[in-house]
Amino acid sequence: MQLSDVQREKLCEMTNVAFVEIRQLAQDGRLEQAFDLASAFHNLLDDLWGDDFKLAEFRDARLAGYQKKYPEPGNRNYVVLVDQIIKLGKAGPAVS
Repeated sequence: MQLSDVQREKLCEMTNVAFVEIRQLAQDGRLEQAFDLASAFHNLLDDLWGDDFKLAEFRDARLAGYQKKYPEPGNRNYVVLVDQIIKLGKAGPAVS
């Protein structure tokens, strides 16, 4: 299933949030975590336009490992955010 425009918009918003978090992590001296988060997101903005892009595969292959390594409650849970974006696609278009 191809991503909807809304899903792509939400993924871009999530990536923006990740960039802000990467800067904050680096400023706080948490360089390994900043690197890992950047690695998880580094291809997303190109990949999300591909016909073969699977959001669940991105979640499982790129974000699940990051969340497992950094499970602290203060960290943003990108797996949960992607799950919410996946649900947007299953809801279908709004009917007016």
